[in-house]
Amino acid sequence: MMLDLTETADGRTFDHPWQAHAFSLTVQLYKDGRFAWEDWVRIFSAEIEAAPALPGESINDAYYRQWVRALEVLISQLGFAPRDQLAARAEEWRRAYRNTPHGHPILLANAVCAPSGTHYQAPLRAPIAVSAGTR
Repeated sequence: MMLDLTETADGRTFDHPWQAHAFSLTVQLYKDGRFAWEDWVRIFSAEIEAAPALPGESINDAYYRQWVRALEVLISQLGFAPRDQLAARAEEWRRAYRNTPHGHPILLANAVCAPSGTHYQAPLRAPIAVSAGTR
């Protein structure tokens, strides 16, 4: 197996930490003998074909979005976690992200509510009033 970790123009291999995490988890599962690389290639290729890049999505974001979805399929096929359980956990992380104030670590516990004692205010759901200006 040959892995190409070509750096981006600014010297980074990955655009976001989550991309490196997904990559390293997959490689570690392979190194641990949990699956054959041919199985990964088959699953990942199917995901690339099924979910092409979205309009406005960078190549790296599309690639690793596809990578993560393929990893979810693989994890489910290996019996580590059923797909519905993976989807539920992903939704918990999304809620935790939304409930976490900028600059604070994202913790799964924040899925239920924002951390107390912060200066975080939930976004207003009503439009603000705009007055006509004078010229």
